[in-house]
Amino acid sequence: MKKYTGRIFVPALFFILILPYIGWLGHEERRFSAFAGIYLIVILTIAWCLGAFFDHKRKTIDLLQDSEGRYRIISNYSKELINSFNEVIFQTDDKGNWLYLNPAWKSMSGTTVNESLGLHFSKHMDKASYQDVLKVFADSFHRGNKYFRADIKLNAKKGTSWVEAFVKLIYDDAGKFIGTAGILSEINERKHAEEKLVSLNEHLAITSSKLSTAAQLAAGIAHEVRNPMTAIMGFVKLIKDGGAEKQEYYDIIFSEINRIEQVLNELLLLSKPAEAVFLEKDLKESCNHVVTLLETNAVLNNIQIHKNYDSEPIFMYFDENQIKQVLINMIKNSIESMPNGGNIFVSINEKNGEVLLSILDEGEGIPENSLQKVGEPFFTTKTSGTGLGLSVCFRIIEKHGGKVFITSELKKGTKIVCIFPTVQQKEYGGKGKDQIHGLERKEN
Repeated sequence: MKKYTGRIFVPALFFILILPYIGWLGHEERRFSAFAGIYLIVILTIAWCLGAFFDHKRKTIDLLQDSEGRYRIISNYSKELINSFNEVIFQTDDKGNWLYLNPAWKSMSGTTVNESLGLHFSKHMDKASYQDVLKVFADSFHRGNKYFRADIKLNAKKGTSWVEAFVKLIYDDAGKFIGTAGILSEINERKHAEEKLVSLNEHLAITSSKLSTAAQLAAGIAHEVRNPMTAIMGFVKLIKDGGAEKQEYYDIIFSEINRIEQVLNELLLLSKPAEAVFLEKDLKESCNHVVTLLETNAVLNNIQIHKNYDSEPIFMYFDENQIKQVLINMIKNSIESMPNGGNIFVSINEKNGEVLLSILDEGEGIPENSLQKVGEPFFTTKTSGTGLGLSVCFRIIEKHGGKVFITSELKKGTKIVCIFPTVQQKEYGGKGKDQIHGLERKEN
């Protein structure tokens, strides 16, 4: 009945209004014409239509009021729900300025929502993370992807904090980019766990690499020591049996003992101190030590190591043990890449205030699709490798202010070039080259 109120009351109202006219027509002296009847029907029809229109509008208003009430309830509920999240809900415009941040932003960043709204999102972000986000955003934008994720280092008042961002790109009906929306979640515990895991894996890999290197060197060292020991035992037996020319025997024995001492000295140089010591030294000497140590192992594999150095000493600041570790790993990789033998060329040159150390082999080479990944943690082309040997080497070179460049061709070989900053040669006032003024510093 309620939905027909207009269609009942409006015609009734019109009928009441025209009752005097109907009474006037019904007077004895006036006749009720057909025109008057049609006029009354039209009036009542119009009244009924107006009533129907009134009913329809009232129904629409009721629906709108009901929808408004529901929307208000949902809006309040959604607002309370969003405000209760521990994650940050955000929205930015097409320029990257914050348009909306829920209250969780204050606990994450240390700044209030009102202080941050209108600012560019990069104001609260580490520079490296900002560049990473721009790169991922540009890639998603050009690919037409509507979503992307990124790990961000946030510069909060309480200190740096890692967050994971899930971002949606927003477009209008015309397809124009108008901003972003998404969620920021703290991942400090996960990041710390990942860093500990990587650190542990690197430590285990370094230890494994050292043990592997020691095992591979053992055969060459044993061979190097056995030969002079055999000669010493033979000449001692001759002396014991009363052989002539004993002085000549003594000379040979002491010569062989010197050879053994040289090998042992090279082994002692491999011991790594607890702290990195950066000294101004001649790189050629350190490289000679490593080549001498690995040469026997190379000969056992039918490999010749050729040295090509500048005639003058080449001085630079470096930790000798760490640089030797780099040289051992790289030369050992070259040896392993030549199962059928070949040549390794080690060159050290100084040019334009830089030291160029290059190692060239005639091995199997590295595939082009793998060349860009060389040096990445856990990437290796060896079946039994850890993938951290060269990664550690690259980090050592980086700590020494150096750079690494690798070129390779399958079945022809690989060339590794390390570029370090050099120091100008000084007048040492007649001091020996082992008495160089050094600079010591702890490894960061």
